[in-house]
Amino acid sequence: MQITKQRKVRSDKKENIKPTILLDVKTAITRLAYITDTPVKDIGEYLCKEALKSNEIIGTISKHFKRDIIIDNTLYRGVCKNTSINRRTEAGECERITIRVTTDVNDLIEDLAYSLGCFKARACAVLIEHAINDYDIVDDFVRGFLEEGLDKHKMRELKKLMKFVNDNDSSYEFTWASLLSVIVDEVNAPLEDPEKVVEEYLINNWRNN
Repeated sequence: MQITKQRKVRSDKKENIKPTILLDVKTAITRLAYITDTPVKDIGEYLCKEALKSNEIIGTISKHFKRDIIIDNTLYRGVCKNTSINRRTEAGECERITIRVTTDVNDLIEDLAYSLGCFKARACAVLIEHAINDYDIVDDFVRGFLEEGLDKHKMRELKKLMKFVNDNDSSYEFTWASLLSVIVDEVNAPLEDPEKVVEEYLINNWRNN
């Protein structure tokens, strides 16, 4: 008897998903990818994961659930008469992106799609569009990027800078995302080396003032 050896499935294996998203959402993701020097596919995965953990986002989406689903130990009841989520053609100009997610996240998105009664790519797009418009999700991502790429001294200086600007300009409140965007535009350099870029910005715009 011949024994066929099964290939092992890598624990970090990722699945491709190609959601079609609103053009302004794609623009926002592309900008976030640029200022953090992070691939769009990784930004998309982060947004999906955070959306799936957000009770507020899932609560909003749940009004479209047609079948029951359990997310993070919470049961959401589906009703077959619930309104379907809008088709992309009904929401405005759209474009497709490609993201890569872990098998676990992919399985959750497939479950979500089943509950919504739509394709997996559409469910993925819904998560991304809600997450990119969530202030805390985007800001936490940028702050995490900065904390990972900068030493504690520069991080403290950035915090002082943001506090100073926000205390003295009542017309606009800077977030970590908007601050980093300004830094990247001002220095006009890729963020392959966050230490160098932030150092240059602080020297030219903060320490001399």
